[in-house]
Parts: sequence; C-alpha cells; structure tokens
Amino acid sequence: MNVGTFKVASSEKLTSAINRNYSDLSYGLICKIIKQKDVKVNGKRVSADIQLSAGDEVIFYYKAEVEKKIEIVYEDENLIIANKPKNIETISDSGVSLLTKIQTQTQKTLYAVHRLDRNTEGLVVFAKNEKSKASLDSALKNRTLEKFYLAWVFGTFEKPYDELVAYLKKDSKNSKVYILDEMSDGYQKIQTNYKVLKEYDNSSIVEVELITGKTHQIRAHFAHIGHCLIGDEKYGEVSVNRQFGKKSQCLVSYKIKFHFDSADYLSYLDNMVVELTNDKIDFLNINK
Repeated sequence: MNVGTFKVASSEKLTSAINRNYSDLSYGLICKIIKQKDVKVNGKRVSADIQLSAGDEVIFYYKAEVEKKIEIVYEDENLIIANKPKNIETISDSGVSLLTKIQTQTQKTLYAVHRLDRNTEGLVVFAKNEKSKASLDSALKNRTLEKFYLAWVFGTFEKPYDELVAYLKKDSKNSKVYILDEMSDGYQKIQTNYKVLKEYDNSSIVEVELITGKTHQIRAHFAHIGHCLIGDEKYGEVSVNRQFGKKSQCLVSYKIKFHFDSADYLSYLDNMVVELTNDKIDFLNINK
C-alpha cells in the first residue's frame, strides 16, 4: 500500500488537488480512492469530492496500478490518431486528459483538433505542428474531414437510413443540451445522418455520420427521436440502462475519412480512411 500526503496551497476540489500533487495517478483511480474512504482531510476520512481550503492537510492510501498506454492507431510526421478510452476528457484545463497522457507518452507537443465526450470512446486526431493543425481545422470547418460513429441504441427503426435535422441549444451551466424540431431563439441547426447496420428484438446498431458537430449532438438527437443510446445516463432512460446493464453510453468514434486537395499541406492524406476493427469495440461483441 502506498501513502500520499500533501498540504493544500489554495482552494480546490479534492480530486484536482490529488491529481495536481500526484499527476501519475489516473482520474479513475483517484475517484476510487475517495469512494473507498481511503482519504483523510485534516485527520477525518472523506468519501466525496469535497472542496478543500488553503492549509488543509491531505493523506491518502492507494495500491499502485499499471497505467495502460493510449493506443495510437495512426501516426506520421504531422499527426497522431489515438483510440480514446472511456472516463477521460479529451482536453482539460486542470488534471489529466487524453491530450496530456498522449503528450507524456510520446514526448511530443500536440494540438487537439476535436473532442469526444468523457465516456465516448474512439478515434481522436491530434496535430503535431501548426501547419497540420491549420489544415485539419479547415477540413473540420469545411466538412472534408468525415467522422463516423457506431452507436447501440434502444428500439428499431422504420427507415434503414435517414438524415435527421433538428435544432439544438446548449445549457453550459447544467452541462446539457436541448433539442427542438423547429427553430427558436438560441437554437442552432444540426444534422445527424444514420444507417442501420443490425437490428435485435429491442435495439439496433447504427452507423452515425455527424454533418454538424455540436456538444452531445448524437446522444441528445437520438434520445429526441425516441432511440436513446443504451447506457446514456444523461439523455437515456434508467429502465433501459438497467435492462442492458450499461452505465455509460454505447458510442464510439470508429472511422475517420480525410479529403484534401492537391494544394493542401496534408494532400498526401486525401481519401485515407482510419477505422477501428470490431474486436476493439466492446458493445459489438456481447450478446444483445
């Protein structure tokens, strides 16, 4: 058993304080330590991510865990495409993120091109230099960088393919979005295309193409049409998640396709497709 101890310099959350002082510990392990009451603040055990004050003394106990490396699916002199696991932010203002882990692992300075939700898995693109970042940013803006997802959703569909259009409003305060079928003040148009790949008695595997890329778009849009993502605790249904035994959304960014013209800095990537194989996607390999 290892022991960690430190004194708090300024007000911050317990998880952030531990991560700041012991950056080699994963966020998941820190949460586990707190949940198991293996943390004392000023001599008293705590089991929640409490707010600390300057001068607080923290001591905690933990077992060392082998940190898994992030899988790099593709890499060249200009970019890295990583396979993001669940339970980690793509980018974070404080604490460990996919970006910081990849930079530590590769000993390279990287630029995040886009993000995935904390509990969404799959392919994330990082630029290695400013020129490649500019090209990738432009490709995202002009929709020449195509992103495809696989989702396990509740129910079956009348149409095997559809182009869903709706309007989304972001509520940053509550970290949630809202969907309407008609335009209203504060809402932005979104488009989410889907294709049914496989159907079961009361669920479906769908391929999703994001035409627009708004916060929580896939999760909220499918919930809006009555096909919530299985395991989604924010936009899904408790009864559905219990039925399938899932506690986080079954959603993975599984394929990226590049389109660059001959004059672009990344022209050599034109028409290249990077795709995760089915064996790397957990929810495709269980009995539905």
